[in-house]
Amino acid sequence: MPASLPAVAVCVVAVVVGTAVAPAEANAPTSAPVAASESESESVSGSVSVPVFVSVSSAAPDPDRWGNRRLAAQLTFSCVDMAELGTARRHARAGIGGITLLGDDPPDGLRARLRSVRDASTSRVEPFVASDEEGGTVQRLRRAIYPLPSARTMGGWSAARVRRTAHDYALRMRRLGVRMDLGPVADLSVAGYYIDSLSRSFSRDPRRVSSRVRAWRLGMRDAGVVTVVKHWPGHGQTRNSHTGPARVPPLTTLEGRDLLPFTRELADGAPVVMVGHLLSRGLTRGGVPTSLSPRALHYLRRSAGPDTVILTDSLAMAAASSSLGITPARAAVRSLRAGADWAMACDAAPLRAVAAIRRALDDGTIARAQAVDSALRILALKARRGLAP
Repeated sequence: MPASLPAVAVCVVAVVVGTAVAPAEANAPTSAPVAASESESESVSGSVSVPVFVSVSSAAPDPDRWGNRRLAAQLTFSCVDMAELGTARRHARAGIGGITLLGDDPPDGLRARLRSVRDASTSRVEPFVASDEEGGTVQRLRRAIYPLPSARTMGGWSAARVRRTAHDYALRMRRLGVRMDLGPVADLSVAGYYIDSLSRSFSRDPRRVSSRVRAWRLGMRDAGVVTVVKHWPGHGQTRNSHTGPARVPPLTTLEGRDLLPFTRELADGAPVVMVGHLLSRGLTRGGVPTSLSPRALHYLRRSAGPDTVILTDSLAMAAASSSLGITPARAAVRSLRAGADWAMACDAAPLRAVAAIRRALDDGTIARAQAVDSALRILALKARRGLAP
């Protein structure tokens, strides 16, 4: 998501409850144990307490019994400036599945304000509250927590140091009520291109990127924060997709280089992957970017497996909507129909995306069975984090 904006990069989802997390981050079924809620008084500077596990409720929500409006809302991710959290409360009441925090000037009392967002939910399924916390120029909570070095700087550290850094920062994220990081970036650093220009990549070496991405994910996981590996299939060698179409090398090149960190992370249990708005010969065709391409998303699903949640990057970015002559709401419909689970509607009116998705479910443009499968993946992820029964 926006990285050309100040403190950029959206790749978004939202969690808002303080719960311990299981030692393994596997894409476990909803019958697996989940951690019970932790005390709100837990110190953020201490180590994570040993979690107490409880079984997922037998009364787990069944999206197959939901109406299309509720189903559409759960498949939508919105974006809200931290200065306007009243809007986030409205989204929570509407049943939005995830909320991404934008801006870089958190208001006073952010923890209490985010608790009010959680409390606004009218069902037992709460939204994930997410934020872009990559470090460097892309770090929304730098003032609420503390500044992090850029990914490029951390790429020169040992994997153990990266993991400790992620863990300590995630403890503070969780304390605030932000339970999802729209990171780490698994793109390669290719000189002269957009990602490299902002120091957002760990390295040009796929093996080093894989190692540091994994360290970041595990450090955050151990502190109870879900990570989102991004921007599949690799944004390293292209222009800024916020401003127009972005073409990356052909699939044959990606498979031997850019895709390697993603493939390794997904094989190791990464729970969420963010798909970028990219064009690649052999993977996409007809000018349709990866986020809206059935061909590309079927390829990703085969790599990710049946349980990984696929989230789009912001569909308000030009490469996904205006450059194709469509609205973000229309792009949301197309992304879900193509195979994404979560559509990030980062414009000023995400409820228009919810309405468009509902209509697409009503008329069969999006198969209801497919939407239910997506909701089940999302609910399983939420259940493991205490955000759903």
